[in-house]
Amino acid sequence: MKRFLPLLIALFSLAGCNWFQPDIKDRQVVLVYFAGNNSLAQEGRGDYEDLFNSWLPPVKDKEKILLVYRHFTEETPVLCRLSRDRHGNTVEDVIMEYPYSTNSATAATLSTVIADAEAAWPAGHHGLILWSHATGFLPEGYYSHPKDQAGSGASLMSFGEDNGSEIEITDLRKALSVHMYDFIVFDCCLMANVEVAYELRNSCDYILFSPTEILSDGFPYEKMIQPIFSSGTEEAMRNIGMSYIEYYKAQSGVYQSATISLVKCAEMDYLAAACAPVFRSHQDQIMVLDRSRIQRYSRYDRQFWYYDIDDFVGRIATDSEYRKFISALDRAVIYKDATDRFLSIDILHYSGLSIYIPRPEYTILNNFYKTLQWNSATGLVM
Repeated sequence: MKRFLPLLIALFSLAGCNWFQPDIKDRQVVLVYFAGNNSLAQEGRGDYEDLFNSWLPPVKDKEKILLVYRHFTEETPVLCRLSRDRHGNTVEDVIMEYPYSTNSATAATLSTVIADAEAAWPAGHHGLILWSHATGFLPEGYYSHPKDQAGSGASLMSFGEDNGSEIEITDLRKALSVHMYDFIVFDCCLMANVEVAYELRNSCDYILFSPTEILSDGFPYEKMIQPIFSSGTEEAMRNIGMSYIEYYKAQSGVYQSATISLVKCAEMDYLAAACAPVFRSHQDQIMVLDRSRIQRYSRYDRQFWYYDIDDFVGRIATDSEYRKFISALDRAVIYKDATDRFLSIDILHYSGLSIYIPRPEYTILNNFYKTLQWNSATGLVM
């Protein structure tokens, strides 16, 4: 027996490290990315506090991991794990601390944080929640300073904002180029564009986002985490969407303002295929279309960039073209809801996705639009 004991110990040492560890392919890691070194810092701290006090995975659970990157004004950005101990206390384990000068609204920083999260907790299932300012498909700086209106010499939103930097949707797609996410949630304004959904269709299975702005309260973090870790992805995203819309429908006055939609990314190519013949056959009609009659999702002069895709296509397509389009849209947008009004905008026609309707005078924006994969697939801007 003594002769076999060292061999047994060696075998246990080699195999034992995996006996009490979950299979990495079964581990689920959710990363919340707070890019809050901007005017939303106070709201971000409030959302982080809600997250801190919400349901959290047990500290000893190695299969359900919640990671948070937080960067708020006048704070050093950190990546940490949030969990709960057996006494019900929240445990915050700092995984990585980043330089104070870090700019969180760059694709490089986002890529670094994603890589650090994966190095600390490699997993087979991933979820991503992106929190910040945003303006959907628009190029960097365009929302704040429309170049076509202000002149080509104007200063240079995209996702994120940090000291004037923003991540254009094409760069965001590159940062998320590997299809590793079960879902992406955008807790930021104006992201439910068909352009964004198509650009990110190969990055994840589902996207939950809003075609309008999002009020400063944001998503209901106290109700988000448990569904993510206890339900299938589609069911969890629907539940979060319903919690979001229920919260705002319970408000009064202008605070009763919200839109939400859930896209199944695998269907986005079918939607593009249904739109392409419509756009290419009706270019003349598109350029002279009366946009004032089409459902818009943004306010003030920004209304020219975000229109309801169904209301738009329905006004230019033939009956047969529209039937194919609406069938594809129903396959892509699998859940949607909205309040009757969003701030100053009446929501009369709601498909869950916005789209840009090209205007001849927007030459700079039109040229940028041609770089988007949606335009390559559909030919909206010729």
